[in-house]
Amino acid sequence: MHCPQACLWRWVLILLLPHAHHAGAPTNLENRAYKYRTYRQTNQFFKDLRRQYPDLVEIWFAQDLFPEILPQKKSWGICEGEACKTLIVRIANKKLLSDSTPEVFFSGALHGDERIGPATVNELAAFLCEQYAASHPEVVRLVDGRATWLMPMTNAHGYANYRREENSMDPNRDFPYLQDPTRCMQTQTARAVNELFRRHLFQFCITFHGGMRALTYEWGSKNHLQRMKSTESPDETAFREVGQSIQAAAGKTSRNQWFYPLGRINDLVYPVDGGMEDWSYAAGFERSPRPITVCKPTTYGGYPEDRTRYRKDSISTLMYLAEMDDRKTAQEATLGHSSEIWALASSQGHVPRNLRMCLKLIELARPEIVVRQLQAPPNPGPGAAVAVEVFGFGCEKVTARLLLVPSVLIPRCNVGGDSGAALEDNTYRKLVGSTQIATANYRCQGLTIWGAQSAAFRLEGRLPDVSGEVCLVIAAEFDSQWGRQVHPDPSVKPRSHAARLRLEERYEVQASDGPNMIRARRTKLFVFGPEGLGSRDFVKPRPLSARSSGLLSFAFQGGSADPALGEFHSACGSGRRCERARCLQL
Repeated sequence: MHCPQACLWRWVLILLLPHAHHAGAPTNLENRAYKYRTYRQTNQFFKDLRRQYPDLVEIWFAQDLFPEILPQKKSWGICEGEACKTLIVRIANKKLLSDSTPEVFFSGALHGDERIGPATVNELAAFLCEQYAASHPEVVRLVDGRATWLMPMTNAHGYANYRREENSMDPNRDFPYLQDPTRCMQTQTARAVNELFRRHLFQFCITFHGGMRALTYEWGSKNHLQRMKSTESPDETAFREVGQSIQAAAGKTSRNQWFYPLGRINDLVYPVDGGMEDWSYAAGFERSPRPITVCKPTTYGGYPEDRTRYRKDSISTLMYLAEMDDRKTAQEATLGHSSEIWALASSQGHVPRNLRMCLKLIELARPEIVVRQLQAPPNPGPGAAVAVEVFGFGCEKVTARLLLVPSVLIPRCNVGGDSGAALEDNTYRKLVGSTQIATANYRCQGLTIWGAQSAAFRLEGRLPDVSGEVCLVIAAEFDSQWGRQVHPDPSVKPRSHAARLRLEERYEVQASDGPNMIRARRTKLFVFGPEGLGSRDFVKPRPLSARSSGLLSFAFQGGSADPALGEFHSACGSGRRCERARCLQL
């Protein structure tokens, strides 16, 4: 039937809302004791994991993937009776990967006799795959929206032979930072890491070590010392706040002290030349050839000089050095059990504690808004109250605005990839300047896997008296406090990828090699729908009443008659077509 000529034109808004957000421990938990694996066992473990989860796991060996690191084309070491190879692993939903998927990196053992790290990295991979398969919503979000790169036995030769060094060379003095050109990039370990960082833009990293207990960050070099104390890096606020988050994820001791003391490497550990930590943070912005060395090694047939010349801004990782225990290899009984991941306790083992730190860093690689619920009257009109319950994920703090955006700016209410960063500039400016319904400033909730408190908040406002097709969009800015500095050394603004994608009006950077890139804007956009918030979190469209979960439909009246024909949609009424109706998919 047709609408009578006198009727007001009508909007019918179809909102797809997420399933209720459930986190925490699943039922029927196994309680498996963690154990160390040998070199061969670790390689086999990941081959089996790839076979079991082919859509999530990919593995390579660095000497095959990056032939330039071994020009001599012959064995460079023996690992448990076979030629050594350096294992590289990626955990991600392969179907959703793009050149701009946020990336993190975890190094198991730069020193081969410090063995808690490989155990942690192995179990992190297993946890992500198993819980993804079990549809744990937070793990699904981590794996669908981020890529986690692992080198379980970074120093493969040292790990297989239970030695600190690789062929008597220390990998953590082998990176191009304040090092003699002939004494850096000598090892397969450092070259493999270098090639990976040339092709990827890692936002966060933990490098696991042993021999003391500390969680530390930049600076860790002699050129950033004053009166035997570390100077402030340009990213001190981000380093400290993220460090506090992963320190909290690790938990406390029986004396109610943080298990990991937190501070700068120079202050809690000691400064070194050629350290992975300083290089991985500063190679993209400090000067070359000093402190960023152009390496000219002769080992293993040499290594091209241009492999230590980097694209500007390409290597700028927030890197943490985790010294996990006073013993380089703690007793196996102290590694802990798989059930301990789900709650903080002082009696827990090393692996659950460190695994939670990794999960938190994976989360922080992608700041986003998650919608939990929308509340509105059945037939809202101008002045009607609307409330959206949301929470921040992948962030510390968020400022969010609820916008009413004309659909002509974003057809089908799709802001595109990278939270609107790919939109044309003029369209983007109009979109973020659209009618604001509500605003709020809150702390982000983040992961609740180990029992963190819920921190959802509401964006509440009243509908304006406007007409036409519109989309509901949340515009959010994250962690603006990361821009705070006192006396940065060098005196530049924050340089890390993680900070710049939050702070800069527009941030684009390309890896030194290959297609990987970061494309971001300070104000990020999130729409109410599968494109904006992840298809795994949403129910499929189907007719439901306004009281049902999942699909919420309502109409709001206002404005004058519009001569344009409206679209037909079942929510407009079964078998009905109103020529002055508009149906919106949000």
